[in-house]
Amino acid sequence: MSNSSLVDLTILSPNHSGNRKQKITRITVHCTACLVTAYRIGTIFQPRSRNASCNYGIGTDLKVVMCVPESMRSWCSSSNDNDQRAVTIEAASSNVKPYEFAPGVYEKTIELCVDICKRNGKKKVVYISDQNKALKYQPAEDEMLLTFHRWFSKTKSCPGDWFMQRAASFAGEINKRLNPTPEPEQYYIIKPGDTLTKIAKLYNTSVPMLMTLNPKITNKNKIKAGDIIRVK
Repeated sequence: MSNSSLVDLTILSPNHSGNRKQKITRITVHCTACLVTAYRIGTIFQPRSRNASCNYGIGTDLKVVMCVPESMRSWCSSSNDNDQRAVTIEAASSNVKPYEFAPGVYEKTIELCVDICKRNGKKKVVYISDQNKALKYQPAEDEMLLTFHRWFSKTKSCPGDWFMQRAASFAGEINKRLNPTPEPEQYYIIKPGDTLTKIAKLYNTSVPMLMTLNPKITNKNKIKAGDIIRVK
């Protein structure tokens, strides 16, 4: 199991349970409730007395710190079962309600989640607002479920109302990037005097690509006016 290539620094925490006993099927985003850099997030989780950690942290400097390798269970969401299944992310936020994320951190969190999903073979993030329904949900092999710290601790409001109000659009944006809309096909009617080189320049492509898109063209120098070819 790999770790994210987006990691800028590694400050390993001793607070973990070793290798996971469950497959990764969840992502849990937390708020730090303090405006701190990635380095500071790492040092916060270094003392054993802290009894807490995360897989990744995103600081106000928009750097990513890895505190616990992705293959291991962090101590982050007050739930052994959730932490065994979830990649946990601490995102730098304000220390007052609704715990708004620091500028740029929301976008960086989306970027990190896209990377996590791709490396774990996931094509969709599922957001279910109802806690009971969400925790009963069995994600498909290519799905990742969003879960939240507040679901597992009555004393926690993490990740804060600011993020919770954006959770649906957060999942939607990740899914858009995981499954981008393919560029629509384009076609061209060959005119007298046209060559594949001329057409390729017109559509900012190459002759080999045009021949790949049009397998009926076997000789680049033999095209016929009036024929329709695919150019995109």
